[in-house]
Amino acid sequence: MQGLSAESTCRILAAALVAAAASHAALANSIVKPPDGAWIPGGEVEVIAMAAGGRLFVDGEPVRAREPFPGVLHFLVNVGDGRHTVRLESADGSITNVFHVGADPGIELARPYTDHPPVQTACTHCHSVSRRGRFRFSGGCDSCHGKDTFIQTHSHEQHELASCGMCHDAHGSSTARLLVAPQEQACKQCHN
Repeated sequence: MQGLSAESTCRILAAALVAAAASHAALANSIVKPPDGAWIPGGEVEVIAMAAGGRLFVDGEPVRAREPFPGVLHFLVNVGDGRHTVRLESADGSITNVFHVGADPGIELARPYTDHPPVQTACTHCHSVSRRGRFRFSGGCDSCHGKDTFIQTHSHEQHELASCGMCHDAHGSSTARLLVAPQEQACKQCHN
């Protein structure tokens, strides 16, 4: 992109990637929560999946998930300690995520998972349906997180990013500070 600074080029490319990922995510079947390999300390487990006409199974048993938005499935489940599965089935195929609940599973692949936010929040706090009937992110992260504290915890200005979701997973993460990947990998999206 001739004539643009490296920073401007990165912002433009990042915005295009986020837009492409968002439009692809709206079409792709996925288990948003819990992620594969998550280690959840205990209590109620929130399951979120995306698939038009999809069905959810926890440990092989069908569950009655509610559909807060078209193609979005949501379910809260209390499971005992140990290894569990969540499976999403739809006309496009099947996806299974394995997660562990309870004490340290002693498995190298299990990663401690932290929900965001730490208290239950309605999906509609951040999401809505567009006039065309499409599921979308409509909340601003700064409705809860003040812009004035942003620069205290980040090494760049807020306007330098296309969206907070470039670096952070708003549903939760197994990485510190709810990053989508370890910090070095997350930063390498723009900085090599």
